[in-house]
Amino acid sequence: MSRFLPMRALNLPSAAFLPIALTTALSTIACGPPPPPPDNPQNDGPAPTTKKAVPMIESEIGALDANKVQAVFQSASESLKECYARGVGKIGFLAGDIKLAVRVSEDGSAKYVYVKDSTLGDRSTESCMVSVLKGKSWPKPVGGKEGNAETSFSFDPGDEERPPVEWSEARMGDGYKKAKPTLSKCKADAGAGPLKVTLYVETDGKALGIGVSGTDAKAEQAASCIVSTLQSVKFASPGSYAAKVTVTVD
Repeated sequence: MSRFLPMRALNLPSAAFLPIALTTALSTIACGPPPPPPDNPQNDGPAPTTKKAVPMIESEIGALDANKVQAVFQSASESLKECYARGVGKIGFLAGDIKLAVRVSEDGSAKYVYVKDSTLGDRSTESCMVSVLKGKSWPKPVGGKEGNAETSFSFDPGDEERPPVEWSEARMGDGYKKAKPTLSKCKADAGAGPLKVTLYVETDGKALGIGVSGTDAKAEQAASCIVSTLQSVKFASPGSYAAKVTVTVD
């Protein structure tokens, strides 16, 4: 029986903006008696009224109600578990942690969702979870046009499946070394930051599953290129059992 372990949901409030009003007082020191009034003073009406300028500040990122955000993530948990269950149907030992980030629009819709960190190793499972959160309604940001929300989940396949062997990049073979420039190009073309890629490699050297995560939303744009590239790579054989490895694409 697979185990689904929610870790936490985080609301990232915006930095506080404190408007500052500066008032300068000017005083005059008289040196002697004041001058006499003019002989024919003219009445030009009341003195003009001076209005102080009030700073108007609007933050791009607002705060989200933590309890409401937690409730949305909780409402999505069953659908997220279904995404994972479908992944296990393809990769019996699928397991790992995933952190999902949501940018919430002013109207409470999800502007975008991306996989901020993941060791699951299956892009179809990750994409399924992204779609679930995109379809949710979120609390409207307070004090800004948009807001950020994050959550993390841990997935454990249980004791029924033998886990894959832990592998290293040095053991992945020449095929992977030749593919690295293409992977870097995938990242650069998308304008993404550093990417984390987790793979399951079969005993015959073929990729069974490939997952991609990154530090910003552009990682989603790079993911399909990364997966397509690695699916065509012939890796070294890990031996008698499938292997799991995580690498970084800079």
